[in-house]
Amino acid sequence: MIVYITEQGAYITIAGERLVIRKNGSIIGTFLSKDLDQIVIMGNISITTQAMKHLLKNKIDTVFTTYSGKYLGRLVAELGKNIVLRRMQFETLSDENIKLSLARSIIGSKVKNCIQTLRKFNYYHKSGEVSKILNQLTASLKEIDKIDNISSLLGFEGRTANLYFRAFDHLLKGPIFFEKRTRRPPQNEFNAMLSFGYTILLNLVRTSVNTVGLDPYYGAYHAEEYGRPSLVLDLMEEFRPVAVDFPVISSVNKNIMQKSDFVWNTDGDPDKLPVQLTVFGRKKFISLLEKRFNQKFWHDTKMRNMSLRDIIRYQCYLFSKSLVDKVEYKGFRVSL
Repeated sequence: MIVYITEQGAYITIAGERLVIRKNGSIIGTFLSKDLDQIVIMGNISITTQAMKHLLKNKIDTVFTTYSGKYLGRLVAELGKNIVLRRMQFETLSDENIKLSLARSIIGSKVKNCIQTLRKFNYYHKSGEVSKILNQLTASLKEIDKIDNISSLLGFEGRTANLYFRAFDHLLKGPIFFEKRTRRPPQNEFNAMLSFGYTILLNLVRTSVNTVGLDPYYGAYHAEEYGRPSLVLDLMEEFRPVAVDFPVISSVNKNIMQKSDFVWNTDGDPDKLPVQLTVFGRKKFISLLEKRFNQKFWHDTKMRNMSLRDIIRYQCYLFSKSLVDKVEYKGFRVSL
């Protein structure tokens, strides 16, 4: 079980084998340690030394983020011991041809998942404009195998992403609309959900990368940059449409997420985002994402249904296996 602790001013203690969340002297939540896989501590929340020792001893992944979801760090007992895997990661990814092959597989899977996401919604909306975009995206898949460098692949991804995002407003019923992709910071409610959702997804992929034993900072597609978890960003690409975009569009069309779930920064405070989820909206949206992560999908390699969370973990394992065994990496391609 993953627990998101979002109540600002709360503090985390330990009582026997229970994690206890308190605020203003009152208990607002308790969780058995044996049931916890991860806790995500978001914002101004304190934790006792005893609680930290307990989490480390029981190997419960503990992630710290800002209130808006930006990753800050995690409790780590020690670095992963699989130095052989990390050495092979660096050696294998130093080969530009292998990097390109891995990157093409990741982006190809992402585009196919974008197509599946749009197709699922357009089955009901019957938008002619979305049908045109779907035809263009499908045709673009023929280009991938001809791309012979990462720079060209970045350009290809940018073009397909623009096409994909153009379809969103044709699929939304309102009153929340997409308009265009804005980030750092997001400029409307829809983009606020996308950015927050991608941050949650990034944290989940990062946990899986750490569990497998790979170095999160050295990937195949995203360039190395100080502090950038390039491999994590690589491996989350194929999951963006399935894990985040789909539930965001669905939640707006079903009127689950409403304008009242957001607050605007009207006082010009530069430390605040222009628009962000309210406390209640944040809890509601996290619940929607968790439901999506627990939803089961068919996995072609395993030949069975798996939760999206388990698929993410398994894809990280497959990526590590491709580095060790020098075999093709097959990205996850959803069937909706």
